[in-house]
Amino acid sequence: MNSFIPSKANIVGFILSCVFLTLCLVITSTQFALGALIQLGVDISFSTRLDTTLHDLVSMGPVIGILFSIGMLLAIIVGAQIARLVGILPSLVFALAGFAAVLVTITALKSLLDITAIVATRNWDGYLLFCLIGALTGYLYRQISARLTPAK
Repeated sequence: MNSFIPSKANIVGFILSCVFLTLCLVITSTQFALGALIQLGVDISFSTRLDTTLHDLVSMGPVIGILFSIGMLLAIIVGAQIARLVGILPSLVFALAGFAAVLVTITALKSLLDITAIVATRNWDGYLLFCLIGALTGYLYRQISARLTPAK
């Protein structure tokens, strides 16, 4: 029964990796949106980029964080089971789980809202970049939780 109760290392790893995920996704989304405006000929200064990014972190961060953290939680639970089953390369398993978590979350949002709500994911480059951030988050989760787990 104890295997269903997460350790402190797992909880800390999850929280830190989800903070990383949220920061990266919001910053990426903001920069893609600003990049689209620049392509239209709008002049955007560095200070405007910085102000917009900070504004988006405060306003979009909580929503993005909650939505993608739920997906990441499910992926980590499944990833932990797969890693136990496979027994090798747990970091790769969690990276793939993170990739899948973001992919499924974006797809679910598109299906539920019938629009692509996140501007950066409207093109393949942004979609792939979001998924790669998810993979890096899964890898980060594994590294943090493994380092914080006491040796047996």
